[in-house]
This record gives sequence, C-alpha cells and structure tokens, in this order.
Amino acid sequence: MKTNRNTIANLIIASAALITVSASSAVNRTLILLQENNDGSSYMTGALPAGPVRDAADAIVDSFIEGGEATKLQALAAGRYQRFVNLSDSACTRANLLAELIRQSKDGFITDLAVLGHGSPESLRLNGENLTGQTTTTLVNPITGTRSTFTNTGSIRTLLSDARATQGSAFNFKLRLVHMCNCFGGTTNDDWLAIGAKTSVGAPLMNWMPEPMITFFWDDFVKNDKRAIQAAADSLVATRILWQAVPGYTTVQSNGLTKIQETQQVVAGNGNLIFKDEYQLALNQSRTVTVQANQTHNFPSVYLVAGQKYTFTSGSTDTWQNGIAPFATTVNAIGYTPGPIDALRRHPANMMRLIGERFTHPNGSALNFIGGSGFSIGRTLTHTASGHGFLNLYANDNILAYGDNSGSIAVTIKRIE
Repeated sequence: MKTNRNTIANLIIASAALITVSASSAVNRTLILLQENNDGSSYMTGALPAGPVRDAADAIVDSFIEGGEATKLQALAAGRYQRFVNLSDSACTRANLLAELIRQSKDGFITDLAVLGHGSPESLRLNGENLTGQTTTTLVNPITGTRSTFTNTGSIRTLLSDARATQGSAFNFKLRLVHMCNCFGGTTNDDWLAIGAKTSVGAPLMNWMPEPMITFFWDDFVKNDKRAIQAAADSLVATRILWQAVPGYTTVQSNGLTKIQETQQVVAGNGNLIFKDEYQLALNQSRTVTVQANQTHNFPSVYLVAGQKYTFTSGSTDTWQNGIAPFATTVNAIGYTPGPIDALRRHPANMMRLIGERFTHPNGSALNFIGGSGFSIGRTLTHTASGHGFLNLYANDNILAYGDNSGSIAVTIKRIE
C-alpha cells in the first residue's frame, strides 16, 4: 500500500471492485417434477387414521397443497433452470417421463428430477402404475437344496434401454440429480445411478416428514449453493426440529425407531454435486483465468472440493503493479517483501502475492467468505483443498487500496487428484 492511496477516488474504485465477479459459461438445465396426485390419498396424510378425517385432509391436499408443490418448484426454477416440466396427476406416467428424458437430453439440457408421491420398497407410485427398481429373488428347491436366483430389472433401469431402442445404442440421458420424497425412495437410488444420474437422494425407510424437507432441500441445493449431501443433511435436521412437537412423532414404534428417527435421507453417487456443477473441475481438467490486480475479487468459476488436489501456475512473464508511476512497484505473482505501511494487507504473505481463498457463493460479499480459507499461491503451487467452496483469487493488498493497482496475471488451475 502506498501512502497516496487514501484518496476518495481510490476508495470508490476499490469499493466497486468488491462486487466484481466472473460469469460462468451458459449451461442449459431442466427441472422435471414427477408428482403422483390422483388416487384419492396423499403421501402427506399417511400418519392419519383411515376415515372421514383423512378423506377430508386428502381432498384439501389434492386441491391445494400438492398443487402448491408445482407452483413452488416452478418459482424455484425461474431464473435458475431454463425449463420446468410439470408431470403431475394424469401426466405422471413412465411414458411421459421417458419422453421428457429423451427430449431434454437430445436438446442438450442437463436434467434434475423431483419425485413426489407414495412409495414402497423398490417402487415409486405413478398414475395407475409404478416405477420399480431392480430386485433379486433366490428360490431354494426343497428336495435338492439347489438355489436359483432370478433378477427383475425393474422399470427404472429399462428407461435407458427403451430410449436406446429408438435413439441408438450410444444414447445417454443427461440426468444429473434425482430427489425423492417418497417412502422407501432411497431403495431405488442405485437404479437411478444405473441409468446415468450423477446423484440420487431418497429415504430408505418411511418418510414421515416430506415437507418442509422438500422445500429445504431444493432451496439449499439451488439457491444456497450447498452440496447435495449437505443439503440433504441440513434439510433433514431442520425438518426434524419442526416435527418433534407433533403427537406420536417421538414415540418409539415396533421397529425400535420414532418417526423422527425413521425419516432419513440417503445420498448415493456424487454427494459433492452442486447446482453450479460447471464450476467443478473433472480430473485432469484445467481452466486458465486472468486475475486483475485492481480487483479485490476474481472468481474463476472454480469450486474447490475438500480432499481434491489442484495445481496453480501463473504466467512466467506476467507482472502487475502496485502504486502510481513513476513510484509503482512491478512484480510477478511472488510479490515483494512488505513494509510497515503494508501491515493491513489481507493475507500475511508478501505484498502483491497471488492468494486464493474460498467463498460459500461466487460473489465478494464478506458474509460469504469462509474464514481461515486463504492460502498463498505465488508463481506455482500444488494444493489439496482443506474444505469446499468457490475459489477467489487476488493480488495481496489492503482491501481498500486496490484503486492504484494495475496489470494482470494469467493463472491456470488444474485438478490432478
């Protein structure tokens, strides 16, 4: 920091730089709602005894609440997904789901699927039919003792084979995330992964608390940039707190569990999946970005995953400047030894050294900064991420003193493990 930086102009420039972010490449996404809602009963009233009270509750749910689910998810999709497909009531069929998975994939749209409805082990209720998972049955001959094993592929796994029958053997779905509120939905996690889903989330047992867990999960995953495994865990915890006051929910059942305990969410596949997954580097994938010296935040559209290893390499001849000519100091990404007036720099490393840090969202708000996540890069670095978050890069300086910096350095980030 130079002594001439306390001008109003510099403070204005530095403050404006706080909100500077880099835009990610355009990604087309579709959210499909697959909601069974036509058999006169609702998954939301399963805890009520059969009779007039439950019938009345079902009528209310059918008319208002489940219709509200479609409205809510459509509102969530607005501005975040490019398409929203509502397969509710009579549209909730396997044939319609297959047609949409084919259409969205052929159009190049990454697809997330929200499944709402009844369920039983290895089965999800649709309109007049079920989506079923793969099951294996072993029969023993009572005379010879010979064991025979029979496998039923189920109607989820055959979605892909049915699609390939019309689209060609190389066809694949662009299915990314499946989230199910159904009881026993988690028993079909492996089937969704088998047809190409990256992540599948569902309850392995009864789901006594579909709402507000559905709302919490999708808000956390889509709006709050949480990983799928974190969104599942946090939505479950928040929902359990609300349902603990409901009579019967803390009573131990015949299976030794309360309804609160029995309701779980299991995440299969890539638990680190985030909504903006284009920010996550695949193994050996690299991304080169330009870090501006006069910007406090340079988000390179990279999301660091804890435990993954990355290399950072800056341009061998790239330099940036600190101060105003003819008194400016020109250095590369290594920076220079700080003086007494540089005590307020953002990181203890050299002045103007290339630094990295993590945020919960890809913007410069201090509320999104992950404390203690900063790490010194310099010219080159091999770095194992200690936590998750969106990467920010900057030239090390006082947060309010970027106005007289100039120049830029190209940085290549590569995931190697």
